[in-house]
Amino acid sequence: MATIKHEAKASAETVMTTELNALASGGLAITATAISNDAAAELDLYADFRLYLATQGSARVSGANVTVWILPEVDGTYPYGSASLEPQPELIVGSFSFDAAVTARYAVLKDVPLPPSDFHIVAKNNTGEALGATGNTIVIERHSIESL
Repeated sequence: MATIKHEAKASAETVMTTELNALASGGLAITATAISNDAAAELDLYADFRLYLATQGSARVSGANVTVWILPEVDGTYPYGSASLEPQPELIVGSFSFDAAVTARYAVLKDVPLPPSDFHIVAKNNTGEALGATGNTIVIERHSIESL
């Protein structure tokens, strides 16, 4: 009988940086380039997403969050979604929740399913305040399962 285990995580990849800096409340950001997950050496099943919010100028609202979508490439095209157009709700992969403070914070989304294709990430600032002017990042660490 086979044993199923997690493979070791790949190196962390910073996929969003300046796109998030000073992002207005209600504003959207999209990765500048597509993230590849369709090469033979890739095809990862999951990723852990980590969002770092730098110190904000004013306190976040109660229930503050940053919503994240994955836009998978299908037959050479991507579903709608951009820095000015919210993607379809079916593509939401989760929300990072935050407290009502100005303090810098890390938040994590675990085991987000990845498509077996290139993809973009869209993030929406729902904190009630503009994000910090610099230092905000989304990092992913890909991983899969293996059969031993």
